[in-house]
Amino acid sequence: MNDRIPSESRQLMQYISDAIGTIRDPQELFRTVTDKLRLIFSFDSAVIVTVDRERRYLSLFFEMLRFSLPDNISRQKRLIAGSWFEHRLEERTVTTVSIEREVPGPEDPDTPVFKTLHELGMRQLVLAPLRVGGRVIGFLNFVSKEEREWSEADRELLAVVSAPIAIAVSNALAFEELRQREAETAMQLAVNNALLTIRDRNRMMLAFCEQVGKLLPCAFIGIRALGDDGKYRIFDNFIREQGSGFQSFSPLERLDVDGDEEILRETMELISRPGVYAGSSFDRLAGEFRLVSLVKERFGFCSTIIVQLWDIPGSRAGLIISATESAFSETELTTVRLIMPQLTLALQNFLAFEEIDRLRRKLEGERTYLVEEIRAAHNFEEIIGSSGPLASVLRRVSQVAPTDATVLVQGETGTGKELIARAIHNLSPRKDRVLVRVNCAALPAALIESELFGHERGSFTGATERRIGKFELADGGTIFLDEVGEMPLELQAKMLRVLQERELERIGGRQVIPVDVRVIAATNRDLEHEVAEGRFRGDLFFRLNAFPLSLPPLRERRDDIPVLAIHFAEKLAREFGKPYRSIREVDMADLAARPWRGNIRELSHCVEQAVILSDGASLDFSGVLPSRIPETPLPDGSRQATMKEFEAEVSNLERRLILDTLDRCGGRVSGAGGAADLLKVNAKTLYSRIGKLGIRKRYRE
Repeated sequence: MNDRIPSESRQLMQYISDAIGTIRDPQELFRTVTDKLRLIFSFDSAVIVTVDRERRYLSLFFEMLRFSLPDNISRQKRLIAGSWFEHRLEERTVTTVSIEREVPGPEDPDTPVFKTLHELGMRQLVLAPLRVGGRVIGFLNFVSKEEREWSEADRELLAVVSAPIAIAVSNALAFEELRQREAETAMQLAVNNALLTIRDRNRMMLAFCEQVGKLLPCAFIGIRALGDDGKYRIFDNFIREQGSGFQSFSPLERLDVDGDEEILRETMELISRPGVYAGSSFDRLAGEFRLVSLVKERFGFCSTIIVQLWDIPGSRAGLIISATESAFSETELTTVRLIMPQLTLALQNFLAFEEIDRLRRKLEGERTYLVEEIRAAHNFEEIIGSSGPLASVLRRVSQVAPTDATVLVQGETGTGKELIARAIHNLSPRKDRVLVRVNCAALPAALIESELFGHERGSFTGATERRIGKFELADGGTIFLDEVGEMPLELQAKMLRVLQERELERIGGRQVIPVDVRVIAATNRDLEHEVAEGRFRGDLFFRLNAFPLSLPPLRERRDDIPVLAIHFAEKLAREFGKPYRSIREVDMADLAARPWRGNIRELSHCVEQAVILSDGASLDFSGVLPSRIPETPLPDGSRQATMKEFEAEVSNLERRLILDTLDRCGGRVSGAGGAADLLKVNAKTLYSRIGKLGIRKRYRE
C-alpha cells in the first residue's frame, strides 16, 4: 500500500476537498468521503464522534455500519469522565486498539459497546484524531473484523486525510450551533409571545409546551408552584401524545395511585433538587422516588431536567421536563434556562392576578351580600322579652359568643333562631366581618354544593364563570346554616371535611382553599332522631353540636307575648304608614292564652293582619283570631262550633301556612324552591289565594 500513497493520497485529498466544497448535507458528505476512504484503507465500518468545547460529552456525529447494534446500545451523548475515551483525548497520532484485549473494566460506561462489537466479530478499532486549531474536536474511527498492523505510512496517510475531514466536521458543527442558536432565539420570541398574549393559563402553557417541544426532545412538561402552607397553587401537567401535540392530563389518575399525599410530597421534594438526570443518575432518582419509578415504568421516561423557577418567602416553584427517547445533558439545561425568566415572570404575574381576582370577587360578593342583607326585611330587629326561659338562653349566648365554638341552635319554627345567630355573631370578635346566612332548605339539592363551596368556570353546564361559595365569602367571619337538617345526605360528608380540616375545594377545582369561618347551625328537627333514622350523619351532628342552644317555644314564655305584640304593632304601623293603634285588654289576654304553634312568627303575622285591617282606635282582631269558644249550646252544656267558625279557622290556617312558606323561601312565589313549589300547587293558584286572603306581605316573582 506504501507504493500507492503519493498518487492516491493526492487524489483522495483532492476528492475530499471537492466534496467539502460542493456537498452541503453533512451526512451525504461523510458517506461519500467514507466510500472513498474504503478504497485506500481496509475497514468494515466507520464512525465519527465529536467532543464538546468543555470536553465533557462525547457525541455520535456520523456512522456507516455494516452491522446492526442492539437496542440496549445508546447512541446518545455520554459523559467522557470515567469512560474509556477519557485518556484518548490527548492522542496526537493515529492509534489502533485491539477490541479483544482492551475491553474496559466493568464500571466503564463503554464496556457494553466493546462487548457488543466483539460479539459481532469486530476485532480492531482505529482512532484518528480530528484536530482544528490544535484542539481535538473528535475522532474518525474505523472498525474492522481483522486485526492487522498499520504501518507508519498508513498512519501518516490517515492523519493527512483526517485534516480536511476535521475542517468539514468543524464547519458542520458550527453550522449546527448557529442553527441551534437561531432556533433558541426564535423559541424565546415565540415563548415570550405566548406567555404575554394568552390570558388563559392552560392555553398559555400548551403554547409554551409546543415551543419547547420544537427544540427539546421532551415528552412531558410539569409546572409546580407551592405556597408557604405546602398547598399547590399550580399543579399543571402536559404530555405529548403519539402523533399529536401536548395535552393537559392528570398524572395521578394515569398512574392509578391510591391517595395523592405521597406523590405530592415527593413532587415537592423533587423541585428542590434541580439538575439533569440521565442514565445511571436517572435510575438512582427512580430508586429514591416512587413517583419517578412509576413514570419511568408507565410512560417510559429515561431522562429528566428539573429547574427551580423561584424560591422566595411564601412561595416556590419548579419546572420538570422529561424525555422518553434521549438523554438530556447540560446543553439542554442551558436551553431551558434561556426561557426561565419569561416563564417565571408570567407565572408570578398569573398568581398575582389570580389572588387579586379572588380578593376582588370576595369583596364584590361581600358587598352584594351586605346590600342584600340591608335590603332584606327581617321579622325582628332585636330580641324582645324578659321571661325566665329567654333570659336563660341569652345567658348562654353571652357565654359562647366570645369563643369560636360551633353552635347548634334548635327550636320550633318561628322561635327566632336566626335572631340568636345574629346575636352570637355581633357579640363575638368576628362582629366586624360578614355574617353569611344560608337557608339549606330553600336551595335545590343540585345547587347547594355550588352555593356553599363555589365552582370553577366550566365545571358543569351553566358554569360560565368562577363563583365563590358562601364558606369562602364568610372567611374571617361567621356562616349561619339555617335548616341544616334539610341538607342532602351526600353533601354532609363534604360539610364534615370543611368543619374538620377548615379547607375546601370548589366544584371542578384542584386548589385546596383554607377558610377561617365560625359555624352556627339551626334546625327545627330532632337531629338525634334523624341520626337514628339514617337521615343525618352522626359524625356531622356531633361536630355541629359542640355547643347546643335550645330555644323555648312562645307558649313557654307567655310573659313575653304582650311585649312582643306591642312591639310588632308599633313596628308594622310605621312600616305600612298607618297610625299606631293600641291593643285592647281583652284581645291581649286572648293573645297571651293562645298556643301559637307557629311561635313568634305566627304572632307577628297575626298582628300584621290586624294592623292592615283595623280602622278604629284600637286593633281589631275579630277577623284575624277566630273565637276559641263555640257559641252553639248543646244539651249536655258543652258548646258546638259553627261552620262559619270552622271556615274562619281554615282560612286563618291557610293564611298562616302561606305566610310561613313565603317567609321560608325568602318571599319567592314561583320557580324552583318557591312557595308554590314547596306547597305543591300551581303558581297561578297560589297568587289567586294570596289575593283572596288579603295578604299584603311583600314577595317577589
